[in-house]
Amino acid sequence: MSKAKNRKRADDSTAALSRAMRLRTIGFVCVAFICVVFLVTQLFRIQVLEHDEWQEKAVSQQLSDVEVPAGRGQIYDANMSVLAQTREVFTIVMDPSNIRRESTRNMIADEVSVMLEVDRQKLYEQTCDSESQYKVVKSKVDKAVCDEFVQWVDEKGLEMVFYALTDYKREYPLKNLLSCVLGFVGTDNVAREGLELKYDDVLSGVAGRMVITQNEFGDRLPTALQYEYTVEAQDGDSLVLTVDQYIQQVAEKYLQEALTEYKATNRGCAIVMDVKTGAILAMAVKGDYDPNNYLEIGDPTVAEQIAQLSGDEQAAALVKARQEQYRNKALEFYEPGSVFKTVTASIGMEEGLVKESDGFYCGGSYTIADRTMRCWVHPKGHGQQNFVQAIANSCNPAFMTLSQRIGTKLFSKYYTGFGFTQRTGVDLLGEPAVSASLYHPADKIIPVEVAASSIGQTFKVTPLQMVTALSAIANGGDLMQPYIVQKVIDSDGNTISNTEPVVRRQVISADTSARVSAMLENAVSGGAIKNAYISGYRVAGKTGTSQKTETKSEEEEDENVEIIASFGGFAPADDPRVAVLVMVDNPVTLRSGGGVAAPVARKILKDILPYLGVEPNYTEAEISSLDRSTPNVVGKSVTAAASVLKGVTLNYQVVGKGDTVVSQMPIAGATIPKNGTVWLYTDSSETKTATVPDFAGRTVAQVKQAANTAGINVLFSGISASSGTPTASRQSMVAGTKVSKGTVVTVEFTYADNIH
Repeated sequence: MSKAKNRKRADDSTAALSRAMRLRTIGFVCVAFICVVFLVTQLFRIQVLEHDEWQEKAVSQQLSDVEVPAGRGQIYDANMSVLAQTREVFTIVMDPSNIRRESTRNMIADEVSVMLEVDRQKLYEQTCDSESQYKVVKSKVDKAVCDEFVQWVDEKGLEMVFYALTDYKREYPLKNLLSCVLGFVGTDNVAREGLELKYDDVLSGVAGRMVITQNEFGDRLPTALQYEYTVEAQDGDSLVLTVDQYIQQVAEKYLQEALTEYKATNRGCAIVMDVKTGAILAMAVKGDYDPNNYLEIGDPTVAEQIAQLSGDEQAAALVKARQEQYRNKALEFYEPGSVFKTVTASIGMEEGLVKESDGFYCGGSYTIADRTMRCWVHPKGHGQQNFVQAIANSCNPAFMTLSQRIGTKLFSKYYTGFGFTQRTGVDLLGEPAVSASLYHPADKIIPVEVAASSIGQTFKVTPLQMVTALSAIANGGDLMQPYIVQKVIDSDGNTISNTEPVVRRQVISADTSARVSAMLENAVSGGAIKNAYISGYRVAGKTGTSQKTETKSEEEEDENVEIIASFGGFAPADDPRVAVLVMVDNPVTLRSGGGVAAPVARKILKDILPYLGVEPNYTEAEISSLDRSTPNVVGKSVTAAASVLKGVTLNYQVVGKGDTVVSQMPIAGATIPKNGTVWLYTDSSETKTATVPDFAGRTVAQVKQAANTAGINVLFSGISASSGTPTASRQSMVAGTKVSKGTVVTVEFTYADNIH
């Protein structure tokens, strides 16, 4: 029995064990089945449902996408001379993860640092960063240097370590010329200032892409698979400006001379505008900067002062100086002074409130309400005068008297009409908004403020606003919208857009325009504004000398207040082509618009009017004093040469004992003054020499005497046909220079013109 019981217990245990194993087996099979289902489901999801997404991820791990910069469009002047251009350069990139040996690192540091002119230690440290695949070794590498480097890489078998990316470098071939208008592009190819920033979306183009293959470790593969390609960049379009390079150079040259000569402390500007279209032919601003080196301070005096500082003080001074030199002075507010009297005169004549023959008395001051305002010739005054003379004399009491006839409503109406209460709309970056704090609003202006405003004080405009108003006075009364971009062209030269002149409104009649122009021309040719006179051309204009009222204390004497010296005018007066506005901020050694700014305008107009094809129209008096072109008398007998020279009102001096002229000075075709002396050499005698005198400060008669004594000829510049005693202010050759007898030296004269 006991054996049977034991056998039964064993059978029961075996059966229980078998059931447990079956259960575990079933469980395992179920788990395995679930896992298989899960894996199949996941594979189905990845390979079917999310196929595109995972393929994109796989490709992204195998490909490297690098931006290819677009070529920036050019900027041209009106004659297609290049003002800003883009040159192809390269960025050298290194993949340190592909450098396996220390000897290779040292070789790269030694040789590449010399070839690319980079710091060896920094380069060596870059080679040691084995976790990196992208290190910029040097940017903006010229093509010639890059070609040499690529050849070196090939020779050393380092194709997996280095590659060159196409890049571009912005260049300004004329350096400082027009820099405050053009602006600049930084080394990061980001536009920072001026037209570069204003038209960045036009100039910058569309970047391309370069895609390269790499393995699972991120190493670049030396193969050309279908994924390794470049999406071509789309180069930017180009700008063609209204600015003429020659006119711009002329304006900058003479403006800089004035700033230097009169020690102006706060820069200056000169604008030349086509009065009929509003096109800006020149916009000169000095001191400026070289956009190729935009971080450098353009003014050497300021740069030296900053160099004496250190630390935070130096850093702050650098930021301030850079911001100042980048600003376009032609778009900054200033008090226009007596140049604004052209507008006051136009209002009065348009409304029939004054005519040329009206009389005005100036006793040296004018009192309105409880305020007395002085004439610039106080206390003597101008006495009795008509309106034509009042403009020429720039008489404050006469214009303040007229202002009371005009009244507050009419003055405000025309102030707005001439465009002074809003931006001009010029296509330049940085034209400031006009707020009511800059002038006297129509609902608040009172008679005493009209009186002060009539002479260009107690309000502010920009030089661009002022020259635009002058153009309206010149062109028959149309206020034009100024512009500086004539057209946009693509890389093939096709015109994408073209700017047409826009008349904003007519502010005065053609009759008023002609009458005011005639009075302004009389102010110049009649002698009051002598420093703007040009023989053969009728120049209309008005000077301005405004006090910076915001900086003046009540106790401060007028002679100590900072001033703005300016001149605004146009030519030819009878058929105006161009308007000119010259503004010099705080000249120190001479404090008048007539003495400082008018000569700048004269020299600009004298150079550019013939360039623009405007023919001179001389009076009989001007013809009789014209300079001559030296005749060619070489090869003629002394007697025949003398006859030729006398026939054109020239003197002569014979050197040598021969009978025939073998050489002459000045040479044939050189400009020589009437009654100048031509030196005639009749043999191989040594050329006679002279020492150029110092003419500074001498009168015309004194200059003639000194020149005759020295044996040289003088061309007189800046001499008006009217009365007055000018003195020499500049000469074309440095005093003490040794020259041949008969050499012609140009001497510039300036009148003691304190017209305000």
